[in-house]
Amino acid sequence: MASLRWFNVITAFVFILIMPMRVEAQETRHVFRALVQDAHEGYAISGVNVSLEGSSIGAATDSEGKVSISGIPSGEQTFQFSFIGFEQVRLTLTFPLADRDEVFLVLLEEAHDELEEIAVTATRTSRTIADQATRIETIAGEEIEEKISMEPSNISMLLNESPGITVQQTSAVSGGASIRIQGLDGRYTQILKDGFPLYGGFSGGLSLLQVPPLDLRQVEIIKGPSSTFYGGDAIAGLVNLVSKGPSAEPELSLLSNLTTAGGMDLGGFYRARNERIGTTVLVSANTQKAYDPDDDAFSNLPETRRLTLNPKVFFYPSSKTIYSFGVSATIEEREGGDIQVLNNGVSANRTFFETNTSKRLSSQARMDHQLTQDLGITIKNSVSLFDRSIEVPDYRFEGQQIASYSEASALMTRGPHQISIGLDLRSDAFREDVGSAGSKRDYTYTSAGLFAQDTWDYSERAVVEAGVRVDRHNTFGSFVLPKASILYRVSDKLSARIGAGLGYKAPTVFLEPSEERAFRNVIPLSSTAQAETSRGGSIDVNYRTLLFDRLAVSFNQAFYFTDLQRPLIPVFETIAGQPDGSLSYENADGEIQTRAFETNAKFALSDFKLFLGYVNLSARTGFETGSVSLPLTPQHKTYTVLVYEKHGKGRIGLEAYYTGQQRLMDGSDSDGFWILGVMAERRLGKSSLFLNFENFLDTMQSNYAPVVLGTRQNPRFDDIWAPMDGFIINGGIKYTL
Repeated sequence: MASLRWFNVITAFVFILIMPMRVEAQETRHVFRALVQDAHEGYAISGVNVSLEGSSIGAATDSEGKVSISGIPSGEQTFQFSFIGFEQVRLTLTFPLADRDEVFLVLLEEAHDELEEIAVTATRTSRTIADQATRIETIAGEEIEEKISMEPSNISMLLNESPGITVQQTSAVSGGASIRIQGLDGRYTQILKDGFPLYGGFSGGLSLLQVPPLDLRQVEIIKGPSSTFYGGDAIAGLVNLVSKGPSAEPELSLLSNLTTAGGMDLGGFYRARNERIGTTVLVSANTQKAYDPDDDAFSNLPETRRLTLNPKVFFYPSSKTIYSFGVSATIEEREGGDIQVLNNGVSANRTFFETNTSKRLSSQARMDHQLTQDLGITIKNSVSLFDRSIEVPDYRFEGQQIASYSEASALMTRGPHQISIGLDLRSDAFREDVGSAGSKRDYTYTSAGLFAQDTWDYSERAVVEAGVRVDRHNTFGSFVLPKASILYRVSDKLSARIGAGLGYKAPTVFLEPSEERAFRNVIPLSSTAQAETSRGGSIDVNYRTLLFDRLAVSFNQAFYFTDLQRPLIPVFETIAGQPDGSLSYENADGEIQTRAFETNAKFALSDFKLFLGYVNLSARTGFETGSVSLPLTPQHKTYTVLVYEKHGKGRIGLEAYYTGQQRLMDGSDSDGFWILGVMAERRLGKSSLFLNFENFLDTMQSNYAPVVLGTRQNPRFDDIWAPMDGFIINGGIKYTL
């Protein structure tokens, strides 16, 4: 009966979409052709996004800088040309053209603030950042290439060096990590890839460390409530990883990298397309030797072996339809602990180790179809399997998670309105193996959501966005999640945004404190546990200008707040004869409040770029026991990056990051610390040589206090609040065919 009800809902949904459509097949349609080149050097620019304003019609230029778009209606039409690193160009024409075969030459100028012109997809409308009512930050182009050179094995550095985001190491032994936005735990941030939810629940502990960045085109970050877009996991924000698609000119990128810490990375990315079929393939192999830079006989970096394979196939049966199918597989082994045990095995007085073995397998299927000029539909599905086992002395944990996500949505243009509506169904089930000690911590969650969002170009100066999601969760009931945002352009140089929304999070025991103890003595979730709920919002002001016709200046001041009700908090109890005791979770009486001021400034002069950032974060509990700062949430952080880049030749950059004091679990305060780094890259034809000196001040937590506590037989590990690996040099080569 449940499946029949879903069938009726979907049938009604499709009928509602099709019913108001006017028959437009008889209208004469036209073709637009253009050649896009650099305004100064005259070379063709491939991959330029060309879109027809007020519609979802568009295409990208091929390897020769050419583009052809069919289905253009009669009358005055405006085309937008946007590409990373170049100013956006608008071209207005009247159709039918006097010469139907004319090819228009479009010249692009290098941008003063290129990120404003990037089209983003996280909000489903594919607008540029400058036209989004929701504040979105983007990492793209040269910045991604720079971070790949610095850390090619995963996306942790790429995110950690963005203001307002912290990648928190959760385990001193396995090296696990999670992302924190506004100081909130990683479980409150939704991670997507190409709009598909990636990780959650049991699979979240190693997520950031298992995503190679070689295939990324851009990263989209929304700070603040985003549950209306993709469901309840986005209380603090969301991160959407956007991968590169097929290209008309085949491209093969290869990378090799070595580090002084014993790491080695080999990777490759291939993409190609003809008229009907396209393909992309990502392959990444990463190894790391057990590394002990502070000579305390315990590994600061675990011994790691990982292999990732991600092929995708795209089909283009017509200019209006795209099908894509992909599979992603990751196999990884991690071993950390006593260095002598890792090298020689367990002995009479050396027994401590931790072995993590994990397997990820996921599928992605998607269809995009343009029904009319003003109506497009998207249907997508993903299924993922995550299997992980953890073994420590006298204890073994093992379990499997199966998760799925299905969505049917439509994007309609009605005058000044872009309306996105749809429904989705997600499932998340965990099964613990019988061999694991203690009570099993199984769960099965399913949720169905109906969402709608209207982005309204109220005027040339104002954009209003309003949306709502209704979720029905099988365990925790129903949730109504509204969200609203406004963009107001005071002038071409000055704009402001304000937004607010609600969110929720279904609880599990697979959280950071559980990860730290390898899930030993973690009590199953109580039947009285409730979903966490939140309200939050953001305000930001953006100003950009060109001074003295040479100095490009961009400034952004933002404020974020989140109030988290009924937060799930850890409760520790002592067990006789067991040093770790037991760990359970319960909903606290009260709330967690976060308030963040974030300042970002960018200066560009000729070949020099300077980035400055400062974050002031207050994250406090409001429980009956009193108000205190959340552990491991520094109030002050600064970001400074200076880059000299010669287009087509190379770059050199200097980075400096300061992290202020943090409250630790025992109530004491940590020290503040600096991290400095230098990176350089030289391009030689199709090759690039890179060298990176990361953390050359050799900042490590063990410089301030010991991380390993207790005895060698039963070690305990202190809170991780600073880098564990110290000064590391890495270098390698990238080659593009």
